[in-house]
Amino acid sequence: MTYVLIEQNLEEEDEPRHIYAELDSSRREVRRVEFYSNGLCFAYGGAYGREEALSPTPYPTDLRTLNRPGEIEAHAITAEAFQQIWGQAQERPDGFMGMFA
Repeated sequence: MTYVLIEQNLEEEDEPRHIYAELDSSRREVRRVEFYSNGLCFAYGGAYGREEALSPTPYPTDLRTLNRPGEIEAHAITAEAFQQIWGQAQERPDGFMGMFA
């Protein structure tokens, strides 16, 4: 497994600020956590299901190709860092519909 953090500094409030992804050997998402500037958190895959929300497109081997200076920065993170974030996501609302549960 490979683990990725994408940090976005975009003006759109409906775009996540931080995206954490767990990738399989084909570099496709297995699990993903998104954190928004307003405090919302959405988790996909694993125990959360909703695999249809995961990107079917493999991530590039060179994550730097995703970077756009001042807007987007992508880099690898450790499995431990991802697991910590995944655990935090479980303490927050379960996606948009979880806010109404």
